[in-house]
Amino acid sequence: MGTEKPSSKDIILETAARLFAKQGYHGTGLNQIIRESGAPKGSLYYYFPRGKEELAIACVNLIRRGLQDKIMEQMAKARKPADFMRNFVRDMADSIDVCGTDGLIPFGFWAAAETSAVSDSLRDACKVAFKEWKAILAAKLVELGVEHELADGKADLAVCLIEGATIMAIVERESRAMRRVAEHLPVILSVP
Repeated sequence: MGTEKPSSKDIILETAARLFAKQGYHGTGLNQIIRESGAPKGSLYYYFPRGKEELAIACVNLIRRGLQDKIMEQMAKARKPADFMRNFVRDMADSIDVCGTDGLIPFGFWAAAETSAVSDSLRDACKVAFKEWKAILAAKLVELGVEHELADGKADLAVCLIEGATIMAIVERESRAMRRVAEHLPVILSVP
C-alpha cells in the first residue's frame, strides 16, 4: 500500500505553518499561502471561513499535535522524563544537523510570542498547547514520585529551556543549543 496523498487542507496547513514560522504572522499573507500551497483560493476559505486567524489557530493545533506525538513516541521508548525528553531534544538536534533549521517550526517563536498579541483566540490556543506539554511532563514526574508542585516547576523549566534552545538554534543555524539542553535536562527532570 502506498502512502495517502495529503488533502488540500493538510497542504494549506503545512504551508501556512512553515510560512508563519519563517516570516511571522503579520509577514505572511493569505495570497502567499494559497500560491505556495498550490491550493485553489476557494479551498482555503472553505476550510478556514474566518480567514487568517482561524488558519493560525489550526496551525498552532497542528504543531501541538505533532509535538505531542513525538513526545509520546519517546515516552514509549524510555520510562523516565529525563531520558525521553533528552531523546526528544536530541532528535530535534539531529534533524537540524541533517535538514537545517528552515523546516523547524518552534512553537513559542511565532505562535505564542507574536500571535498572542493578535487575538484572545490565538493566545488561548497557545496557552492550551503549552499547558498540555507541561502537563505530560509533570504527570510523568508525579507518577515517579515527585511532589505535584515540584513536578509542575520542573516541567515548566524544561519547556522554557527547550523553547529557548529552539529559538537559538534558528538564530545560530546549528544544533549546539539543543544539544546543550539535552545534556542538562536530566538535572532538571531528575527523580529522587
